[in-house]
Amino acid sequence: MRISGVRRIERGDLPQWLWMELETDSIRPYVPVILNELLTHVALPLIPLLGLMLTFNVLAARRVLQPLHQAEREIESLDPEKMTMRLTEPLAPREVNALVNTVNRALQRLEKTMVTLRSFTSNAAHELRTPLSILQLALERLPKSDLRSELQLDVSQINRLVGQMLDLTRADAMDFDTGAIVDLADIGRNVVSDMTPKAYSANRELRFEDHGSAIISGHAEAIYRIYRNLIDNAFLHAPGETPIEVFAGPGPQIGVRDYGPGISEADASKIFEPFWRKDRRRNDGAGLGIVRRLAEAHRGTVSVKNTYDSGALFTVHFQESMFASGDLQE
Repeated sequence: MRISGVRRIERGDLPQWLWMELETDSIRPYVPVILNELLTHVALPLIPLLGLMLTFNVLAARRVLQPLHQAEREIESLDPEKMTMRLTEPLAPREVNALVNTVNRALQRLEKTMVTLRSFTSNAAHELRTPLSILQLALERLPKSDLRSELQLDVSQINRLVGQMLDLTRADAMDFDTGAIVDLADIGRNVVSDMTPKAYSANRELRFEDHGSAIISGHAEAIYRIYRNLIDNAFLHAPGETPIEVFAGPGPQIGVRDYGPGISEADASKIFEPFWRKDRRRNDGAGLGIVRRLAEAHRGTVSVKNTYDSGALFTVHFQESMFASGDLQE
């Protein structure tokens, strides 16, 4: 390969010509020149441009994905107990807006379905009460026998289940006023008094203790149901003739303790689910799920723990009331 070139050089008033000639058998001499051209005219101008393009793409992608991230956060915060919640509809981009609208329409249809289901459950429970009352009165007119006792027990369990269905429906719909001032100790005494015949017939002791300052804003009948369901649970699962202890206070809390086998860790995570039963052959109604729902309707919590010697302690914590016991007496 032979390459030659001529260049004119001005040196004073006399022009001169420079002749160069190169002979080679490879392109090695061109490599530095090519690299220099690439660096000077390609790499250096493109590096800032690529950086600007990358920054622009990142910012544009973040702006486009921001409505999706917001929708994701709102979906994660959706509460099955509050079916009226909807996702915020973004103005742009159009695709995300269409997706959010579709999800909101699905939530609206789901809300209508849940309202229909709750209404059906409530109406069914109300309608069942009348024939059950008639059936209970008819059984009392029958001659005393073991069969009559068994039928009365079955009707009593059905009545309890119907009552729990109503409680669940009302708790889900928040269909009761929790603004009244109630004394947890007074309600506890009434429940223990009402359930004393059941304890006496089972040859068990039902104790109540008032630890004071148990005044809250709530619904007396719903709290009565919480007490009763916890005590019924103790009757069902604590063995033999062991006592059952009920307390109110100190402060806005109530509790029921039994002397049964306690609660395993596996069962403790499921025990407050509605209609959960460890023994599927038993039919104990809504179980302790109704207790949790009624407690949550009062913005409270329910917990269980095993005691140091034997048995389980169920405690319901309510929010602190602004009213003191002196205000309640006035």
